[in-house]
Amino acid sequence: MTGSPNLLTTIFAFLLLLGPLVLIHELGHYLVGRLFGVKANAFSIGFGKEIAGWTDRRGTRWKLSMLPLGGYVQFAGDMNPASAPSAAEDGLSPEERAQTFHVKPLWQRALIVFAGPLTNFLLCVLILAAFAWFNGKLVADPDVAGFSQHSAAQAAGLEVGDRILAINGAKIGNVADIDQHTSFYPGKTVQVTVRRDGQELTLPTKLAAVELSDEFGNKATLGDLGIDFAAPLVSGFYGDSPARAAGMEVGDRIVAVGDVGVTSFRQVQDVIVAIPGKQTTVTVMRRGVAHVLPLTVASQSVTDAKGQSHTIGRIGVQSGVGRLEKVGAVEALGLGVDRSFMIVGNMITGIRQIITGDRSMRELGGPIKMAKYSGEQFSLGWGSFVFFAGMISINLAFINLLPIPGLDGGHLAFYAAELVRRKPLDVRSQEWAIRTGVAFVLALMLFVTVNDLASLPIFGG
Repeated sequence: MTGSPNLLTTIFAFLLLLGPLVLIHELGHYLVGRLFGVKANAFSIGFGKEIAGWTDRRGTRWKLSMLPLGGYVQFAGDMNPASAPSAAEDGLSPEERAQTFHVKPLWQRALIVFAGPLTNFLLCVLILAAFAWFNGKLVADPDVAGFSQHSAAQAAGLEVGDRILAINGAKIGNVADIDQHTSFYPGKTVQVTVRRDGQELTLPTKLAAVELSDEFGNKATLGDLGIDFAAPLVSGFYGDSPARAAGMEVGDRIVAVGDVGVTSFRQVQDVIVAIPGKQTTVTVMRRGVAHVLPLTVASQSVTDAKGQSHTIGRIGVQSGVGRLEKVGAVEALGLGVDRSFMIVGNMITGIRQIITGDRSMRELGGPIKMAKYSGEQFSLGWGSFVFFAGMISINLAFINLLPIPGLDGGHLAFYAAELVRRKPLDVRSQEWAIRTGVAFVLALMLFVTVNDLASLPIFGG
C-alpha cells in the first residue's frame, strides 16, 4: 500500500486543484456578462478578507481572498441575494444603469448564471477528450472468457463463450460499457441478456458486493458480475520471459497449463502464480496447430497490502482485454462528451440511492476528503491529477446546477418561475428562499466535514 502524501503536499495539491477550477467557473460568469455589457465590480477567488488584488481599467477589482473554498463575480446592480435593484442605483446615469445586471433581459441573465457551471462541464469534456486522443479508446467485445471465484454471473447461468448484449435493457457493445450498469448496484439483481449458440437469453443476475481498496487504502463497495473478459491471447512479453525463451509467440492462444485447461488469462495467472520455480508445460494454439512448450516458471517476490512478502510464479506473458485504438480529434471530443454525460448519470444515480437508502450518506465527501484525494492523486503524477481535476470540475458543475436557492441552479429556478409568471418573484420571497438555501448548504457542509473527519485514520476511519 502506498503511503499518503504529507500535509504540505496535500494542502498544495488542494489549492492547485481548487484555485483553477474556481477561476474557470467564475470566468464563465464574467465573460458572458461582459459579452452582454454587464459591468463586473469585483472578481474574487475565495471569500472573506482580501489578501491581494488590483483594479483594472474597467473598474473591476480582481482579488484573492482569505477562504479559498469558492469565489464570486459581483456584477453592477447585483448588490443583494435576489439581484434586485437597490437605492444606491438612483444616482446612476442611463449609461451606467444599462451596465447593471438586473436590467438585462431574462435570457441574458440566465445565460450569465448558467455559464459558470457550463465552463466546468466543458473543462471535464476537454480533459477526457485529451486522454482519449493521447491514449486511444478500448475496443473489446463483451465475450465471456472465464469467471472469478464465486462469480455472480456463473451462478446465474452464464457460460464461457456467451456474448453480453444488454444489461437491464441497456445495449452493451463494449466491455467498457458494463461498469456503468453494474458498479453502482452492489447486491442488486440485474437482467443480463446474452447471445448463446445463436439464441438470446435473459438471465436474472444478483451482483456481488465487492469491496476494493486503492493504493492509499481508500475503500469502495462496487457491484461485480465476476466475469473475466481477457482471453488467454499472448500480446507481448516482459523482460527475460520464460515463455518467450520456451518458444511462445505473440498471437498464441494458451489453452492449457500442465494438465489444467484454461479459457481466460486470469485462469493462466491463477495456475502460474501457485508454482514458482516449478517445471511445467504450456499448450498453445498457433494457426490451428497445438504446440506443447516445456518451461520453468520464474520466481518473483512481491509484497501485499499488509506488508507481507510472498513468492509467486511468473512466465512473463502480456495479455489483456481488447485493444486500444487511436482516435482523431473529433472522435476524441465525442468520447469526452459521452463520458462526461455518463459521469453526470452516475452522480444522479448516487443521489437517488442516498435518498432511497440504498447508499449510505457517509459516502458523501467534503473539502477535507477532497484535499486528501487531491494530495494522493498529485503524488501519482500529473496524469492522475489532471484526470481527477476533470472529475471534480464536473462535480462542481453538477452541484452548482442543483435547484437550491443560493447556488446557480437556484437562480435559474427563480428565472424559470419568472418566465412562467411573466414577472419576477417578489424580493422578500427570494431573499428568504436564498437564506434557507444557504442554511441548507452550510448544514450539509458541516455534515460532510464531520464525515470527512470521521474517515481519517486518526479518528479510526
